[in-house]
Amino acid sequence: MTSAHPDYLSRREFIARALQSSSLAMLAMSFGYEAAARISDRTKPTAIIYATRYGATRDTVVWVRKGMDMPVDLLDIERISFQDVLSGYDRIIVGSGIWIKGVHQRVPEFFQAGREALREKLLGTFIVCGSADGSEKGKERIGHYLDNMHAPLLVKPALTGAFGGRLVVDRLSEEDRTKLAAFYKNFLNEELRDWDLTDPGKAKRFGRKAKQLEAGPALQPA
Repeated sequence: MTSAHPDYLSRREFIARALQSSSLAMLAMSFGYEAAARISDRTKPTAIIYATRYGATRDTVVWVRKGMDMPVDLLDIERISFQDVLSGYDRIIVGSGIWIKGVHQRVPEFFQAGREALREKLLGTFIVCGSADGSEKGKERIGHYLDNMHAPLLVKPALTGAFGGRLVVDRLSEEDRTKLAAFYKNFLNEELRDWDLTDPGKAKRFGRKAKQLEAGPALQPA
């Protein structure tokens, strides 16, 4: 079976496939067998939900999964059903790129929708941004981003991280380039330029920590 995303077949995708099929019963049976096989391999299935704009966060979650060295589904937050994810996974990690307004808007929406279930399921969170440069101002901005990200939750995740992102000016849309150029000039007093702070090793280390925590309590008191 194929799907728009190789790691996860959503309910919406399943229905679309069913409508196109000449044999709904056979497709339903096939979907059931595939889902059962995927979940039976893991006592506690784990997913990383990510929000990416130009690919740096997607690269980061791949490195995190390599560090975990275990079956983990990677789910694009723009293409998931919140309820399906909350009911289908026992451990969840959420990562988002940072844009001018902070994390992707669907991250706090997901946390608000699942705040009760996430008491036991949310293993960790992370952000990907240009502030992970080790500077004091960068650390302050990271703390602010994470605090805002976690605001809808009843409890804080046991594991949090911040990873460097990547900016390639020529890849930006015209709208994004205009907004970022103004942001750099007015708030950072800099010219818009290319930069790359991605760090596969740091992301893999985060993944190894997540694996160590995966079998234990997911959350800590707020």
